[in-house]
Amino acid sequence: MRRLLIPVLSTVLMTSPPTEALSSITLPITVPLAGAQQAANTRVPSEFARLDETRTFLGGLLSVKLTGTVTRAGQVSVRPSLQGDGLIVSVPIRADFRAEPGGLGAFLARDFGGTATVSLHVTPFVTPEWEAGAQVKGDSTWTDPLSVELAQGVRISVQALVEGQVRAQLDRVAADVARAIREGAQLRTRAETLWARAQQPWILPTPEPAYARVTPQSLTVSPFRFTPEALKLTVGATFDLTAGLGHAPAVPPTPLPPLKVAPPPTPGVELRVPVRLPYPALSQAATRMAGERPLVLPLPFSPTLRVISVTVTPRGTALNAAVTLRISGPLGLDLQATADVVGTPTLDPSGHLVTLRDVTVTTRRAGLTGRVLGWLADQRAQAYLARAARFDLTPQLRQAQRQLQERLPFTPAPGVELAGTVGPLRLNELRVTPEALVVLATASGQVQGTVDVSHLR
Repeated sequence: MRRLLIPVLSTVLMTSPPTEALSSITLPITVPLAGAQQAANTRVPSEFARLDETRTFLGGLLSVKLTGTVTRAGQVSVRPSLQGDGLIVSVPIRADFRAEPGGLGAFLARDFGGTATVSLHVTPFVTPEWEAGAQVKGDSTWTDPLSVELAQGVRISVQALVEGQVRAQLDRVAADVARAIREGAQLRTRAETLWARAQQPWILPTPEPAYARVTPQSLTVSPFRFTPEALKLTVGATFDLTAGLGHAPAVPPTPLPPLKVAPPPTPGVELRVPVRLPYPALSQAATRMAGERPLVLPLPFSPTLRVISVTVTPRGTALNAAVTLRISGPLGLDLQATADVVGTPTLDPSGHLVTLRDVTVTTRRAGLTGRVLGWLADQRAQAYLARAARFDLTPQLRQAQRQLQERLPFTPAPGVELAGTVGPLRLNELRVTPEALVVLATASGQVQGTVDVSHLR
């Protein structure tokens, strides 16, 4: 599961620090074995070997003229090996030979041969140049050497006679299979396409203009996987996404990195996008939240404190919340007071509240009596004023979640699509700026990116 971070309110360009979690996009590649098999059958010759020569046996006592041919008896087959570590390329053959001893051994002349299947173990691999290929592993195998015994101690086999010629033809078949795999995979072209897609700035599916700057980190290709019908591998790109509001700056692309063979990364998108919260909006949120909770102090006259407004402004890296409250009580007690609550904004573990830490509360003394100042200096009143500087962003986060989900699937860049389910949003970072408080909103759920390479097919 990956998280998608999106802006809730965004009107000006802002940036955020890079995320530690990497995003990734994977590109599955399938090479049907039928294509490799067809390529091999198109080029494989009908005649695999021809023999017309004389050989001696029994220490030179017996001279035998050997003639004959090895021809293809059926279609070349390409299938995964039982061990799953490569491909078996098999060619059914038919051998028709005649052995004619000379001199006194002429009566031993006979025809021999038959049918067999000759196979090679071919191992697909990826070259350092990001190309798929295949190499032959070990010697060829025959289901039957197709031998004949002319006399005691004189056994002649087709395999021994034409092994070199048949192997040369099989090597050419294996080369055709390797070429078909390379052309079918188009690995370098697809890797370059994915790498280029992974470097494009993304337009984010948010109500206001926002982007994600993409910094590629790695490109991998998985080892080959074999099914009865196809070879499969996966190219995966990992990258950082650093977001901003507005329009993305131009970033020069980086070339294809050196080959790295590794299991594919888990696909998923991890975006970091700033949320710009203008101070008037923060003030309204704090006023709404604080005004719902009056405080009755257990003091003479039982004064009641009720927040009527909170005005938030920046103060360096801290926030100043000017809390104006009404103090009421018996005998017509009704007056207003203002206190400045200053502290460093921090995220509440709930994921939707912004509070202040290291808080100082300073009451503006003008127009207040000593009794009223004493009430406001009470520890319980101080805590009440500090709690007034709390900002519940749940409504904005829910609205942003709905807006984002409505826009998926979404194309953040040409050839890239984002799709999935957006879960509830949580705040996870913040920063004070002169114009607004900038936070990061993280969405749970499952959001993934896919790359379109249909033009390569």
